[in-house]
Amino acid sequence: MSISQFSTTKEILRFEGANKAAYWRKFALLLSLAVIIATMGLLRNSGAVVIAAMLVAPLMTPILGIASSIVMGWVGRALVLMLTVWIAAGCSIVISWLIVWIADAPSTLLLPDEVLSRSNPGAEDMVVALAAGIAGAYVQIRKSEISLLPGAAIGVSLVPPLAAAGILLYFGEQEAAYEATLLFATNFGAIIFSASLVYIILGPRERLFRKAHRGVKFTLGMTVTLAFLSVVLVQLLAATYLRYIETGTEAVLAQRTKEWAGDTPVEIIRVDVHARTKIAEIWVLLDLPSDAQYKIGSLDDFLPAAMKEHPFREAAREVLGEDYKVVVRYQTRIAWLVDLATETIDVAPSVDTVRED
Repeated sequence: MSISQFSTTKEILRFEGANKAAYWRKFALLLSLAVIIATMGLLRNSGAVVIAAMLVAPLMTPILGIASSIVMGWVGRALVLMLTVWIAAGCSIVISWLIVWIADAPSTLLLPDEVLSRSNPGAEDMVVALAAGIAGAYVQIRKSEISLLPGAAIGVSLVPPLAAAGILLYFGEQEAAYEATLLFATNFGAIIFSASLVYIILGPRERLFRKAHRGVKFTLGMTVTLAFLSVVLVQLLAATYLRYIETGTEAVLAQRTKEWAGDTPVEIIRVDVHARTKIAEIWVLLDLPSDAQYKIGSLDDFLPAAMKEHPFREAAREVLGEDYKVVVRYQTRIAWLVDLATETIDVAPSVDTVRED
């Protein structure tokens, strides 16, 4: 490897330049702006605005600096940068919380999907972060590919999970806020690990490990990184496994509900199974006969006898077991089938039957 490549690695390591104070002032400004943009984008449920925050966020540079420090054997430098990044992460969460507090968002506000999507990390998020770390480190080594840097910034989500954590904390969703922070930790550790590998592969290895103490420090740094990633991965795999179980159970519960309803037209809107809390939720629409609107009585009077004889509780227990509690949210609607040729009115077929036909 050429000496210029070694110089490139040192440039990555000393990314602040000669005036460190000026760099960190700029870093604080850009990070604050990125958090503001991300928070507003999350609250507005705007993916485009959230992407803009990813491009503004300056966190990628110091994280790559940590990877470079580990490769160079500068453990002290790596520790200082790690502490700096996590302090910046904590400040980002606080800024996001303050923005929502100043906006005085109502506590009854439904959390947007952009927020909720960052509170459910899985093993696939680590794969994305590893790939983004490789891309970011490659771009820094191969400066001719600098046009790829925005793609690497968008690929890995650093500021949006922190902004989501602040929003979730404001709304009292501590567990979801932890999950959002876990997503940031996943990206943080994966980028360091994959970027370190890129620096080793593309850098001058014979120079990097010429001194024995440098190799020892590198081994120490990578060991700590792998230990951190292992802790994160265990939690991600557990979350992925729970999500797999929940998805499968939701499909079975939906099918069992249709079987329980029999010939009664029932449209299943949504099924959610929460394995940790042992609570299942099911949203359904029940079609009533056309003459129901002219009768006075309870909705129970209109339910078919077969549905009364076999309570839904029994059908749900077969799928979920006795440990679960089920929240049933259903609405009724009047449905009828009009024959345009004869002007006769009959019972409406189920929604699934119409779609299949």
